Amino acid sequence: MNKEELLHRYFLDELTSEEETMFTSLLQDDDEFKAQFEFEKSVQRVIKHKERIGLKKKIQGFEDEDQSKNITKRKVINWKPLGIAASLAVIISLGVYMYNTVFNQGTEELFASNYEKYPNTVSPIVRSGTQPQTPEQLAFEAYETDNDTKAIELFIALKEKPHPEYIDFYLAQSYLKNGQLVHAIGQFQKTILENNEFSSPSRWYLALAYLKNNDIKKATATLETIIEKGGYKNKEAKVLLGIMD
Repeated sequence: MNKEELLHRYFLDELTSEEETMFTSLLQDDDEFKAQFEFEKSVQRVIKHKERIGLKKKIQGFEDEDQSKNITKRKVINWKPLGIAASLAVIISLGVYMYNTVFNQGTEELFASNYEKYPNTVSPIVRSGTQPQTPEQLAFEAYETDNDTKAIELFIALKEKPHPEYIDFYLAQSYLKNGQLVHAIGQFQKTILENNEFSSPSRWYLALAYLKNNDIKKATATLETIIEKGGYKNKEAKVLLGIMD
């Protein structure tokens, strides 16, 4: 069985036990297969999102129709207003609830489904008790252990002296993970302007920061730039933009 057919059967939930073993092995050992799997999974999210949109419109249509009937009945059958109002209130409330909770994929959910912490690619971590750690190693240790408040403090201290360009990028990452979106956005914008190896990934995380901050317009514009430049997370940007349309 080829890899494409294996992926197809996975998403149809038709894998046999033997195929599941093969699938798991490929996912662990084959980077190309893993990348294709992640892309296909994103496409599936787009399809499901489009289906939700269709259901939303149907529900909204039911609400509009019920509200219209409510107005007509109040005019014609004004001797049963309480019964009609109570019935319609239940129907409309149910529609609103379904619209807002079951079928609504908000920016927070989109952020969570697309965010993945950028790995530490620049500073090896030396665990305590083995040898003295530099301020930079301490900062990256805090980053890797998700101690974001400490990481921010240490990265800021490193910026007070001449420092490598990647410090700005990882400070932005720490701000984003810590929910300090305004600071994260500013730092990612700065890294993009520096035009270094971290500029391309900064655009992706800047788009996510805008998304988490519910700034759809700027998130959309940043995703379009990623697609235009063909940079980091280009495929994911296309999928995410498709979901947001």
